[in-house]
Amino acid sequence: MQKAHRVTLLRGAILAISLWTLAACATAVGEGGAAAERSLVEVSPGMHTLRGPAADFDPANASVDLRLPPGRRASPLIIFVHGGGGARDSLAAMAAFHAAGIAVLGFDAYRMNGFDRDWRFWVRNMTYEARQRMIYVAALGAYRWAVTQPGIDAGRIYLYGLSNGADVVANLAAVVDPKHVRAAFAEGLAGAGLGLPNDLRVPLRAIFGRQDNYAGQTADDVRWLRRVPCFLNIESFDRPPGNAAACNAAINPRSTTQSPADWVAAQKAKGADVDIWFYENAAHGIFTGPLRLQMMQWPGRLAHASVGADDAARAALRADVLSLISQSAR
Repeated sequence: MQKAHRVTLLRGAILAISLWTLAACATAVGEGGAAAERSLVEVSPGMHTLRGPAADFDPANASVDLRLPPGRRASPLIIFVHGGGGARDSLAAMAAFHAAGIAVLGFDAYRMNGFDRDWRFWVRNMTYEARQRMIYVAALGAYRWAVTQPGIDAGRIYLYGLSNGADVVANLAAVVDPKHVRAAFAEGLAGAGLGLPNDLRVPLRAIFGRQDNYAGQTADDVRWLRRVPCFLNIESFDRPPGNAAACNAAINPRSTTQSPADWVAAQKAKGADVDIWFYENAAHGIFTGPLRLQMMQWPGRLAHASVGADDAARAALRADVLSLISQSAR
């Protein structure tokens, strides 16, 4: 991308984030079933944010998918926290771990907020912060609900987030109670939107396919090394203290975020139980399907969007997660 074009996109994005705070001047589009104060706001051509409070977890919502293994014993539970694509992101992973005798819980935060859009809209036409606000509030509520449910071992709960859901899970790992949650898995961290927390309360494993260049400008623009503009972070939201406090749309917007790899290294230096798991022949969304090296059109730019993995990578990740679950039971 030419320098002039990058500067134009940067200025446009800063303007877009600033505009969402002036929602009264923007075009708001309400959806059927959404609360009257909740709407999608177009902040720049083709790009939207959420106006109003995000909806809490609703166990009666049609998108909630709780699957218990056969038998009467209380089971460990993995709560799957989807990314930009909604509940479809988690389906294959949920099936894989349920088949291994683990209870699984999934949901669609966007539908809980009353919005019914195709996954392409959420991935291409919503800001990081808007997606993550909806996902975070719903996921925190899902955790609080899950610990009360029969058939679930409330002392053996795990969190697994993909993409935007990975950033949400990293933040949840800073607020959940360790007596309930044993570990968190964050696949494909972006490091932007809510930002990443200062301190962790439970062990966390950051997961990346070696070919994960999703939303990257070049083929080797891998997510774990990526530093993106601070203006992609939201300034004010009820999340744990983190690196977005000094890197957001209002403070240092032209600076860049901490990369996920640097954040993990900083957590390790403080003694946190955190590590990065890498997988060969894998990209973004290891459980989502075969490895596809591809590009995708976002508003104003064409970027890399490699997804999936080969069978060996999926099997290795599944085995590693199950091994950590088994070890944490001792």
